[in-house]
This record gives sequence, structure tokens and C-alpha cells, in this order.
Amino acid sequence: MEALSVANDTAMSNPRWAGSSSVEPRWDLAFVGILGYFIVEYSRLPAMYPILVPLQLGKVMVGLSVLGLLLSPRHGDNTTRIRPIYIALASFFLAILLSIPLASFPGDAWDAIYDVFAVLISGLLLGRIVITPWRMRVAVFVYLVLNLKLAQFAVRGYLEGSSYRSAASLAAGGVGGGSTGFFGNSSDFGVAMCVVWPLAGALLFARIGKFARLCLLISFAAYFGAILLCGSRGAVVGAAAAAAAAFLKNPKRIVGLFLVAVVLAGSWYLLPEASKDRMRSGLKWEEDKTASQRITFWKAGLKMFSDHPVLGVGLANFPPSFATQYAPPEMIGQKWVPHNIVILALSELGLVGTVPLFILWILFFRLNSQTRKHLLACDPANRQSFEYCMALGLDFAFVGYFVSGCFVTVLYYPHFWVLLGLSVGLSRACARKALAGEANADPIQSRSHAWQTP
Repeated sequence: MEALSVANDTAMSNPRWAGSSSVEPRWDLAFVGILGYFIVEYSRLPAMYPILVPLQLGKVMVGLSVLGLLLSPRHGDNTTRIRPIYIALASFFLAILLSIPLASFPGDAWDAIYDVFAVLISGLLLGRIVITPWRMRVAVFVYLVLNLKLAQFAVRGYLEGSSYRSAASLAAGGVGGGSTGFFGNSSDFGVAMCVVWPLAGALLFARIGKFARLCLLISFAAYFGAILLCGSRGAVVGAAAAAAAAFLKNPKRIVGLFLVAVVLAGSWYLLPEASKDRMRSGLKWEEDKTASQRITFWKAGLKMFSDHPVLGVGLANFPPSFATQYAPPEMIGQKWVPHNIVILALSELGLVGTVPLFILWILFFRLNSQTRKHLLACDPANRQSFEYCMALGLDFAFVGYFVSGCFVTVLYYPHFWVLLGLSVGLSRACARKALAGEANADPIQSRSHAWQTP
């Protein structure tokens, strides 16, 4: 009974669309809006055209998606498996709101709430809008292409910079940062690459056309090249963790072996020598300035959590709290972020915010596992389907995000919330695909056998 699907319940609650591809159009305002959000957030539009900065196009695209979703017809999607994610997400946002009134610097919190809300709602919208196989493929394509543009920009920047900058300077300063509104430095950029690299790697082993496989292979190589050259040690560690997770998931599967082999070969032959030296220096964190600073921030964050264990110091209050209360004497007055997503949650939101966040992460893996089980229950050959490989890739992408995010403050960047939205949307898309196939084969039996274990 473990493999009973949302699809079965969905068909019973609303069988009129089962097997019908004409009920829901491919394009509508909601879908255009969410794709527009991707394009604005992952392109260089505001950087290239500063006149667009005051327009807040990212928030406008989110607003269009919400409007389109409200105007689109509602379908009888069953949310039994997805409802816990919605509850955890709502609890997390409620914790953010509760932390503001008691914050030491409420003005900073209110200034940040709009950006945070836009990022969280984007993940929710993805799971509500990208709910058909066709839309899922388009959304993933756009997402990967936009990141490919960023990756080639970083690789090109490194190659151009090598003509007038020393290898040590490139390794320390990095490349790829500042290319969009939320990529402040090369470490921020490296996290993005750690998300899309394992996702593209998993999709390479799906049953897809030759042209699509070639595009994925180019993207995969560009992402990995950007990880090696961007100058972020956390990105290299994150990529290695994603590859290790793929291997440990199933040592006999070629996906994990392939990713591990790429990481080992790339680190040995392609990682610049100056970057290797920085990796080795990080092992002696007392003598490494960057590493020792991060330890200082982490200790300060844990002290904030110890002083404010329930609600934390408040959203966006780590920098001013550190500067005024928790900084060592030599850093008093300097505003820093904690450079760790877990420390950020603990220090700013306390247990009230961190617990639902951890639950969200657990539910994310659980939903992807359920999606894979459902696909195999429907047809064992689905192990090589686009949907199955994507469900695997989402898991590996989260590992890359989490491990690299342990060195960077990226909790409120789009990365995880995009992955969460894609996970929810993928679950629904698979349910619809299964229902459509069953209904076309035998409409009478589709409601009783969809996604059921033989």
C-alpha cells in the first residue's frame, strides 16, 4: 500500500480531466509569470539596465503568477501528500513574521520581508503552476539555460582575467559574483552551480532525444567548469557531496559513478593549483583568514540562538546584532552575515523557525522518494524516464545546495525554494501523466488502478 498515489485519489475526486490534455492549456498568465520570474532573477537585466532596478521586475512577475493562478480554472488535484509541505511552509513564514515585532532592529526586518516573501511564494507558485509533464520540461529547460548563461559568463571571466590577474588573485577573489541581484560574490554563484550541476547530470541518463542530451552535456560541463574556476571552496565541497550522495544512493547505478568520476578527475586535472592551495589552507582554519572569520560568525550565531532560543534575534537582524553585541573587539561595528544557512535560521528565527525549516527539508526528500516509487509501481521501465531521473536529480541538487550553503548565507535565495516547487510540481505532473495513460487505455479501470502496486 506504500505506493498508493495521489493520482488515484485525484481521479476519484475529479475524473473529468483524467486523460484529457485539452482541459488545461499549456500557456497561461500564471505560467508566463513564473517563467518571467526565472528570467528576471537569473538573468542580468537589472545589472545591464539599471533603469529597471526600481521596477522590481521579480516581484512583478510573482504578482502576475498569482493573478494568473487566481484567474485559471481550479482542478481537483489531491494534495494529501503535499499538504504537509504547505503546512510547514506556512509555519516557517509565520515564524518569520513572529520574529519581527521582538527584533532588536525591526526596521531591518521589515525592509527584508518583501524580498523573502517573494522568494517563498515563488516556490509555492511553481508547485501550483508547473503541474503537467510539458510545463515541467519547459520550466526545467528555461532554468538550466539561464544557469548555463551564468556559467559560461563565469568561465569566460576567468579566462579573460587570467591574462592580467595572478592565479592566486583569481582563486581568492573568484569570478561569477555580482552577475545578478542576489549573487553578491563568487561563493553565492558557486551555490547556484552546485544546484544545477547534479540535476543536469541526473537528467543525462534519462530517455531523451540526442539534441536534448547534447544540450544537457554542454550545460553539465559548463556548470562543473564554473564550479572549479569560480574560486569558491564551498562550491567544490558541495559538488563533491552531491556526487557522493549520488554514489551512496545506489553504488551500482552509473549516475553516481559518473558524477564521482567527474569530480575526482576535474579536481585533479582541472582545478587551478592556486585553488588547490586554498582548499588545503582551509584545513588549518586558525591560519586561514576567511575560515577563521566564518568560525567567528558561527560562534556568534550560536550565542544569539542561546540568548534568544525561541524566536531568535529577528529576520535580517544577524548583521546589526553582530556589529553591536556579538562581534569580537576587533570587529565591533562591522556588519556580517553568518555564512551558514543553519546558523542563520537558528540565530534569526530560533526554534520556531528552524524546526519547520528542517521539516521542509525532510518532506522534500520524502516527496521525491514517493514520486520515484509511484513511477516504478506504474512501470518498472520508468527508471529511465525524465521524471524519475529528475526526482533523483532534485535530491542530489539539494545536497549540493545544503553542503555549499553551510559556508554561505543563501537561505533566502531562490535555490531551495525553486527545488521545492519543482518537487511538488513533479509529483503532480507524474500523477496527471499516469492518469492520462490509464484513462486512454481503459477509462473504467483508471480510477481503481492508477499508480497502484501490482
